[in-house]
Amino acid sequence: MERATTTSETAIPLRALRAAVVLHLAALLWEGSTAGQLVAFNTDALPLHYYGAFGTHVAAGLQAVSALWYWRRSGRAPGAPRLVLLVSLLALALGFAQAALGTYGLIQAHVPLALALTGVAVWSAVLAWRGR
Repeated sequence: MERATTTSETAIPLRALRAAVVLHLAALLWEGSTAGQLVAFNTDALPLHYYGAFGTHVAAGLQAVSALWYWRRSGRAPGAPRLVLLVSLLALALGFAQAALGTYGLIQAHVPLALALTGVAVWSAVLAWRGR
C-alpha cells in the first residue's frame, strides 16, 4: 500500500519546477527576440541566438528533472504531476528537434516548431501553477 503524500513533501519540488519553468520561458523569449533580429538581417545576433539555444536546452532539462522530482514526491500519481512531467519531456524533445532543424537550415520547419515549443512550454507553466 502506497502512503499518501503531504503538501509539505511536494512544496519544494513544486517550487523548483516553477522556477525551472520560468527560466525555460525566459530562455525561449530570448531566443525569439534574437530570432527577430536575424529576420531583420542583423547578423550580429547569430551568436546570441546560437548560444541561447544551449541555455534553452539546459533550462528545459532542469524543468524535466524538477518535474520528475515533483511527480515522484507526489507518489507517482496520475493527474497534474504526471501530466506536467510528460509535457516537460515533450518540451525537451521539441527543443532538440527544433534546434536541429535550425542548424541544418530548414527555417520553414524551424520557425513553426519554435511556436509549438513555446505553446508547450506555456502549457507546462499552466500545469505547474495549477499543481498543489
